[in-house]
Amino acid sequence: MDQIVHKFIEVNGLKLHVAEIGNISSPAVVFLHGFPEIWYSWRHQMIAVANAGYRAIAPDFRGYGLSDPSPATEDIGFSVLVDDVLAIVDSLDINKILCWSSEEEYGIEDPVIKNPMLLIVGEKDYFLKFPGVEDFITSGTVKQFASDLEIEYVAEGSHFVQEQFPEKLNRLILAFLHKHS
Repeated sequence: MDQIVHKFIEVNGLKLHVAEIGNISSPAVVFLHGFPEIWYSWRHQMIAVANAGYRAIAPDFRGYGLSDPSPATEDIGFSVLVDDVLAIVDSLDINKILCWSSEEEYGIEDPVIKNPMLLIVGEKDYFLKFPGVEDFITSGTVKQFASDLEIEYVAEGSHFVQEQFPEKLNRLILAFLHKHS
């Protein structure tokens, strides 16, 4: 873990913490944490993808870990998160990414992500118990928004599946990256 470099990037008026490992000229993989996590929850996967020849990047979102909080609570919507991630990627001079924000701003013709995507879900993740979430995923409705989505379920996994089964997730992620590289 001592190979992981930590830096602060000025993004949209805030200082955001970013953890990074791998060669800066390698293809980039950006890991985004959920609630109540920070970059650290992806440490095993970051090291694995860097060892496989990728550049791994994991920011702490606004108000998480070492990143500055939003100045106002109304500034914590999904579009702000997307803008922050795009600004981080831009500041790191990464020119090939998956854009999933405003259609006009990023040249997306419709709100469907057509790039290959991987969703790894622990079957015991409490997130699936929120009304409509499990059906949204299992019925295939999610593919209306992500047409090339691959879903992998981890039978005994909870919300923190990447921490519970790091080697399994590393294999799934690397297989996906090699398949689509």
